[in-house]
Amino acid sequence: MRDKYKKIEGLLWDYKNMKAEIKNVELEIEALKEDYEGCVAISYKEKSSPTNKFNSVVENEVLNREKKINILQKKKRINEIQIQKIDNALETLSDTEKRIIELRYFYKLQFKQIAERLCMNETYCIQFKSKILHKLEWLVFM
Repeated sequence: MRDKYKKIEGLLWDYKNMKAEIKNVELEIEALKEDYEGCVAISYKEKSSPTNKFNSVVENEVLNREKKINILQKKKRINEIQIQKIDNALETLSDTEKRIIELRYFYKLQFKQIAERLCMNETYCIQFKSKILHKLEWLVFM
């Protein structure tokens, strides 16, 4: 139970980073799609021996690029799913609950600052945050 609590807290701390990572992965995929080396000159420094290899440098380049793109797309999709789960869970919260989560995890404010902004007691904010996280962990990690 405590493990899920820490995990949801970690996801909330990394929420903005995950969104930025999705954008960076999209840029990386775009760069890979546009980057073609194609044919390159052959080096005759060492004596080459015949092989039974049937694929060419260009084929290898295309296959490697496709493999990298697939890996990046999977990574992007995993992050998108995590973001969507968090967004769905946050939609179920009341305005006050959502505001506490935003101020604490997205704006990285201390509980004293959160309490001042929401006109609440600092201790109550801490306890309320724990209740909210238990609610979120149930929704995110069914």
